[in-house]
Amino acid sequence: MSDALDNLMSAVGDLVRATPALRDFVQWPDAPVRNPLAPLAVRCIPLIEGTSAPASTLTATVVDAVRAAASVAHWQQTYAEAEVGRDFLNRYGWFELLGPNGHFRSEAIRAFVAFWGEGLHYPMHLHEPEELYHVLAGAAEFHADGLPSILVGPGGSRHHDSNQPHAMDTHAEPVLTLVLWRGSGLSGNARIGKK
Repeated sequence: MSDALDNLMSAVGDLVRATPALRDFVQWPDAPVRNPLAPLAVRCIPLIEGTSAPASTLTATVVDAVRAAASVAHWQQTYAEAEVGRDFLNRYGWFELLGPNGHFRSEAIRAFVAFWGEGLHYPMHLHEPEELYHVLAGAAEFHADGLPSILVGPGGSRHHDSNQPHAMDTHAEPVLTLVLWRGSGLSGNARIGKK
């Protein structure tokens, strides 16, 4: 169990150090302390394990490590069915790899692995921490107040300021992402809406 998460942590660290947008956004820790979290499943795990969404040369190792760790990760879902619908919840999930409550401890940053199936609309939402999405596999169209919408594929990133409302749509393929948070409010969650 721990080997898969250790391997994922190592692969994400390598990706952050090799990718200017990521290493400029966060200082990745060299030897984070492991936080013993029990596996917690969500319905989309088989979709993640079986995804054939394309990855980039730099993200492929992380995608393989996510697949290997999917069954032992502590998956979560932020929203209720009334907010996003049952289909969304069946094909969405995230886990905190690094952070205050993650598989590895950090009080300075949060790093999530998050997945959305194809054809999903992630409604406008916001949160206090500044955020950087980095697409590991697949693609998604990102929308944010004050910015043009943009389709981001493997190896691409999208930045959101603190409390900047943003949304996302997947189209013909799912998206697997690394999501980095920094700044105030790291222990909080995103909330649906524009305020």
